[in-house]
Amino acid sequence: MSFASRLSVIARTAPNKNALLGRLLRWQAIALLLLITSVCVTLYFGLVTQSSWIDDQTMEKRYLTVRSILNSENERDIWLAHEVSEDMEGPRRIFVRVLLDGAVLQETPDMSAVLPSEALPRMRANQEVARGFVTSGAGRRFRVMVAEAPVVMNGAPRTAVTQIAIDTTLDEMVLRRFEAMTVIVAILALAAAALLSALQFARLLEPLERMTRDIGKIDPNRLNTRIETTGMTDELAALGGQFNAMLDRLNHAYQGLRQYADNVAHEIRTPLNKLILGLNVAEQKPRSPEEYEALVGQLSENCRELSTLVERLLFLARVSSGQTGIRRQLVDVQIEAETIGDLYSASASDAGVRLTVTPGESVAVSADRALLQRAITNLVSNAIAHTPAGGEVRLSAWQAGDAAVIEVSDTGEGIAPADLPFVFDRFYRADPGRTSSGRVGLGLPIAKSIVDLHDGTISLERAPGGGACARIALPVAGARATVRREETAGAI
Repeated sequence: MSFASRLSVIARTAPNKNALLGRLLRWQAIALLLLITSVCVTLYFGLVTQSSWIDDQTMEKRYLTVRSILNSENERDIWLAHEVSEDMEGPRRIFVRVLLDGAVLQETPDMSAVLPSEALPRMRANQEVARGFVTSGAGRRFRVMVAEAPVVMNGAPRTAVTQIAIDTTLDEMVLRRFEAMTVIVAILALAAAALLSALQFARLLEPLERMTRDIGKIDPNRLNTRIETTGMTDELAALGGQFNAMLDRLNHAYQGLRQYADNVAHEIRTPLNKLILGLNVAEQKPRSPEEYEALVGQLSENCRELSTLVERLLFLARVSSGQTGIRRQLVDVQIEAETIGDLYSASASDAGVRLTVTPGESVAVSADRALLQRAITNLVSNAIAHTPAGGEVRLSAWQAGDAAVIEVSDTGEGIAPADLPFVFDRFYRADPGRTSSGRVGLGLPIAKSIVDLHDGTISLERAPGGGACARIALPVAGARATVRREETAGAI
């Protein structure tokens, strides 16, 4: 971005109270104003204090000289008049008055007219020196000092009071010039700092504006677009990296949703086409009651198939959206395994598969009984479907530490390593050619959704002796849990 472009951005966004650049500039201006003001005030009062200190030192020296003269019999008459009249000209006139026992012994000419004795501070009890400021009748300001010291004259002790005043007109002139110079320098410094800060802020915010433009170009057809983070600050680079990671997740979810929608349409179309085909056949010519009865049975089977598919899709949709609640109760997984074994023994026999349930001790979990049964039956039916005649499906349950493990293994065809990462994806089938009734690739995803609802884990792997092995691990209900130590070593 060029210098002119940055100035244009500054002019456009700085007045906007909600713009980041405008807020940064306002806070920067406030900070600079406070800093410059504090420095200028400190310098000003430092200069005032220094001027007063210099005046005090000058008056202190003059006082010591006058006191020395007063205590000298030989020099008093010769030098006292000269000393009090030494600085009568110039912008920094010094007035000196010497009082002896309350009477004026010597003073600077015209001092009585400018600063009468009663206009100066009075000495308080036990006070040796009094200092302050006095304004004359003409409006001129003086720094004054009044000091008392004993002197000896003609062998007798006397009390002498020295009043000294310095015209501060020159000091005030210097201070006024300093004030004017300070204001000018402060304004110039504030303007220059604000301009440089605005240019720097605009340069630092360029990547943010570029990021905003790039994000604005992203739509569902351009989810592969990524934010370029080169040259950004660490914070913006981290933000851009997180946004790119979010785009990766969105793109993955979007592609999955598209594939899911295609799969749903494909799977629903099959039973619908069967229904339409059956109805079309029935419309072609009159048929006997027996033929109509067979046709109605076929159409009823197609409707049940379609209803089952829709019910499974709705279940997965409710789980994904968090709308499925679970009614927990204490469930003995060993008893559930035996019940499911009895339920599927007939189906296994029809398929020529031996279904065995390994006996074990009671293991209690807090779960929704119906959902847990559904997850286990999905695994069992999946194992039976993929085990050839003469094979075996084994169902077992045990406790391993704080987890109740339910395992379904088979001696079937197994699963290829390339298919393992996708077995829990919806509508995924390792063998796309297998289109047996009711098997559309939703059994394992439903089982995983149920296990996730119960804060458990599920896995599917190749069995060491061939076939597949599916395991569910659920947290044990501690009050009812028992540990079978002899079986723990082989658990997950």
